[in-house]
Amino acid sequence: MRHGDSLTVTVEATQRSLEERLGEALLPHRDPRRPRDHYAATDTFLAATSRHLAAVEGVMVPEVRQVVPGGKDLCHDYLHAARRLEQTLALLKGKLYGEAFAIRQPWPDLWNRAHTELTEHNRLERVMVEDLIRHGDSEKVDGLARRMFDVECHGPTRPHPHTPHTGLLALVARRMWAIADHFWDAAEGRVIPDPVHPHHHRHDSLVGQYLVGDPKFDPSATIIEHHHKHKESD
Repeated sequence: MRHGDSLTVTVEATQRSLEERLGEALLPHRDPRRPRDHYAATDTFLAATSRHLAAVEGVMVPEVRQVVPGGKDLCHDYLHAARRLEQTLALLKGKLYGEAFAIRQPWPDLWNRAHTELTEHNRLERVMVEDLIRHGDSEKVDGLARRMFDVECHGPTRPHPHTPHTGLLALVARRMWAIADHFWDAAEGRVIPDPVHPHHHRHDSLVGQYLVGDPKFDPSATIIEHHHKHKESD
């Protein structure tokens, strides 16, 4: 596997998962024996997307700002798109549970907004990944997928568009909302799906790639992977 593949593969898999969950929420659920299927599908999309937004803002955005030339402008564009998406997620949640303002919003309009804004979010996230691979430290970049997974596992499961999104206040807000969200998830019996597991950076050698059926034959890879053991001095 080449430098950055772990982050690229994990982000792409997460984005596909969010798009699939959005598609499931849009499906008609008319089985009278399962009246809450629509609620469950929408809730799952809201939870998975909210956690991923928190992970990107908490892990990837600070790294892009620090190491990518022009990263501040890119992060500004990303955060603007993320806030717009989170505002729409909050309206979806409000309409789902009958909040006075949100209930007046037509479902088709909200879903169209969610689809458009998720698409733009995903585009900007991919740009950030590409720029990190191009300009970032290889070891740090390869570890970002695991860090984002850890944040997603313990992140907020509901949209909170009006809280800080960057800096120390954002970190504190995410932790506080995560505690509150997890409490209500348990109280409501809400099923929260696991995040996409990070794609491990392994099998770099050509033989290793062949044995695991991963023929991304990097010309810089060694024939076999060497493990050096240090001899103990007498």
